[in-house]
Amino acid sequence: LIKASNGASDFGNKFGQPLITGSVLTFEHEEKDRKLGYDKVIMQAGGIGYGKAEQAQKHEPQLGDQIVILGGDNYRIGMGGAAVSSADTGAFGSGIELNAIQRSNPEMQKRAANAIRGLVESDHNPIVSIHDHGAGGHLNCLSELVEATGGHIDLDQLPVGDPTLSAKEIIGNESQERMGLVIGANDLDTLQRIAARERAPLFPVGAITNDHTFTIASATTGEKPMDLALSDMFGSSPKTILSDTTIARQYDDVTYSVDRIHDYLQQVLRLEAVACKDWLTNKVDRCVGGRVAKQQCAGPLQLPLNNVGVMALDFEGKEGIATSIGHAPVAALIDPKAGSRNAIGEALSNIVFAPLENGLKSVSLSANWMWPCKNEGEDARLYEAVEACSDFAIALGINIPTGKDSLSMKQKYPNGDVLAPGTVIISAVGHCSDITRVIEPVAKREAGSLYYIPLSQDNFHLGGSSFAQIHNKIGAKTPSIQDATYFKTAFDTIQQLIKDGAIVAGHDVGSGGLITTLLEMCFADLQVGATLSLKAFAEPDMVKILFAENIGLVLQAQHDAVFEAAFAKEGLTIYSLGQVVAGDTLTIDGLTFTIPDLRKVWFETSYLLDQKQTQNHKAEERFAHIFEQPLHYQFPSHFTGKLPTAPSQRPKATIIREKGSNSEREMAHAMYLAGFDVKDIHMTDLISGRENLEDVQFIGAVGGFSNSDVLGSAKGWAGAFLYNEKANTALKNFFARPDTLSVGICNGCQLFMELELIHPEHAVHGKMHHNDSRKHESIFTSVTIQENNSVMLSTLAGSTLGVWVSHGEGKFHLPEAEHHYPIVAKYAYEGYPANPNGSDYNTAMLCDKTGRHLVMMPHIERSIFPWNWAYYGAHESHEVSPWLEAFVNARLWIEKTQG
Repeated sequence: LIKASNGASDFGNKFGQPLITGSVLTFEHEEKDRKLGYDKVIMQAGGIGYGKAEQAQKHEPQLGDQIVILGGDNYRIGMGGAAVSSADTGAFGSGIELNAIQRSNPEMQKRAANAIRGLVESDHNPIVSIHDHGAGGHLNCLSELVEATGGHIDLDQLPVGDPTLSAKEIIGNESQERMGLVIGANDLDTLQRIAARERAPLFPVGAITNDHTFTIASATTGEKPMDLALSDMFGSSPKTILSDTTIARQYDDVTYSVDRIHDYLQQVLRLEAVACKDWLTNKVDRCVGGRVAKQQCAGPLQLPLNNVGVMALDFEGKEGIATSIGHAPVAALIDPKAGSRNAIGEALSNIVFAPLENGLKSVSLSANWMWPCKNEGEDARLYEAVEACSDFAIALGINIPTGKDSLSMKQKYPNGDVLAPGTVIISAVGHCSDITRVIEPVAKREAGSLYYIPLSQDNFHLGGSSFAQIHNKIGAKTPSIQDATYFKTAFDTIQQLIKDGAIVAGHDVGSGGLITTLLEMCFADLQVGATLSLKAFAEPDMVKILFAENIGLVLQAQHDAVFEAAFAKEGLTIYSLGQVVAGDTLTIDGLTFTIPDLRKVWFETSYLLDQKQTQNHKAEERFAHIFEQPLHYQFPSHFTGKLPTAPSQRPKATIIREKGSNSEREMAHAMYLAGFDVKDIHMTDLISGRENLEDVQFIGAVGGFSNSDVLGSAKGWAGAFLYNEKANTALKNFFARPDTLSVGICNGCQLFMELELIHPEHAVHGKMHHNDSRKHESIFTSVTIQENNSVMLSTLAGSTLGVWVSHGEGKFHLPEAEHHYPIVAKYAYEGYPANPNGSDYNTAMLCDKTGRHLVMMPHIERSIFPWNWAYYGAHESHEVSPWLEAFVNARLWIEKTQG
């Protein structure tokens, strides 16, 4: 009954402006024997960027400026993405459609981004104009670069990885992870030197001509696959006129029995749209870059419940960027106008939990339209949906400056077609004024009451809900947002309460309805329950109250009187639900729900999906252990949480990185905070002899995916040392000196273990192996520091601290008996998933026998601040976490050795 269709969104990559990319998977539906199945899953992979204001505008190219491609080659798998995405799935042959599915190369993307960053962060940025490679490939990217002037492209210089490509395939190729840019001829050498250092392929492919034509020609063959006047390409395009007939479709209402609420709840919690998303979040790096202030997982049990993501703008301040998404595909089937308003409402009811600089005025939206157009009635429904989306955004006073459309959401089969429910995917973004005050859906035992905030101002309707789905229905009527002014006032009132510290917990009412929201607020901690009542509601039907998916919020107040007064002042309606209590039950007007049992029901779907991606029965272990491994800490008694005072004379440290490394910024900043003067060294610096490590006493080998680890953990990176005389000599000399320290984290740990630098005296050396689960593991876990002689960590012995882990090959394989290894830290629990890799002796961190050289898989450099931690506990007033002490200890040791 369920067939899948893919759509991709690319909201642009203008230089200096935010970048959001994502992919959306929507489930379609078809009727068969009067049974209807539908569900929804969204996994959005993307990023938010920011740039200097003075670099936000492109300049007009001048005659003779150079046109450059930065990044990878053309391959046949880069063909047809835009064309195929605009056609019905199944309309083309499988070969054409498979070629249109882009294969990502994040390492290449990182290299190209590093080269560009080298210019962006310089005193003078010589880039005149820049454009991403997306739909249309070179034809789109390069033509828009020369839109105002004209330019000539040498076909022979375009990078080609597949020599069988025709000229037309080369120029229209959409292979990813590359950019086109215009740079002055005198500045090209600077970019080439930076790109060479970063191992970023760079191809000068043409020049600005000022002849107002766009020409691509081969200097060797004379072939000219493109030669057009710019006016023909960028002139006024003809308007598209869509004609359609409105078709009124009526869906059956949902019938039910009020005395079966417990049965209904068990079914709703198992739906993929409602159930736990741990199977998605446990395999993606949720701490990369060290500036992740809020990701999906929350509470001592680290369950994926947060619906707003927040990235810090930098390591120093408390400002950030908040993002969320919303959509309502089934509601849009019933009423496309309600679908648009509810999609915006869902995105806003998620992002509201991040304090935004100017409240709702801080928010911008992106609209990605997914619709099966050119089918009778669908264009008319799309018109209604777009109009409603525009009107609602205008009424709210927020903008939709960007978006995309995938208007061919139809799957063709030999025996018929299947249409996806038309929907708009709303991405919301806003300037977060304080990343430390983001509210999570984790109810607090010692705080005020729970309140329901009705943002829709509509009656409770079950149409378009998960409750309707378990009855194989769509429903006759769906709730909608009735009053934009009321919504806006409520949003800004909540924002001010968050900034004032008057709200301690909160969650949106979404898939599954109010009952799911209330349970989820009790799921992420142990011994958290609630005693509630719905008698204040005008609606007498408890099923509608509990399962309708009207846009709304559940908030927990710090102090009830302050909370209630704020809403009363604005004339807003709220409902007091009751109290959070210690225990394991949720009681609502005589109905009792056992939280541990329902938490397992909610998690079971994730476990079943996790079985498809996890080996060695680790999915079963995860299901069995995850609720038995809550985070709890033992902080050092001497730790104050204060930022250390920087010394007047900073000893010199360095980070070492290779192509694809992605932890250098956070490592360098941890060193800097601890009092070091930090140097950036790329492997190309060591290989060329530009650097030899003689002037530094402390090195950090950073994490990432160097050389893509195609030969195993860090083997490619290790080869760059072993087979390059200058690099090899520099590292050997460094480790031979008695006055040096080192730390290898994640990929850096794999590197030092592969080079056998930690225990050179062993006959058989320990190595890093694949995780027992045979997949990438991302988790915020805890480690216990053993009694140890590590220079960096001996002062933290006896502590149990939270820390990020993100790796695919993090298992310490240690062939000797345990006493042969100076194990510095072990995972706080032996079982999976708290030990995410199955390391021998539960090892998380090792040092050499001198204590000077330390290796670890956990990312302490991504866990420096309390806001880095996915759960910090009762010490949130700290400025820094105890992990910074490790780097301070390194500095103090070096200062001591220097006398």
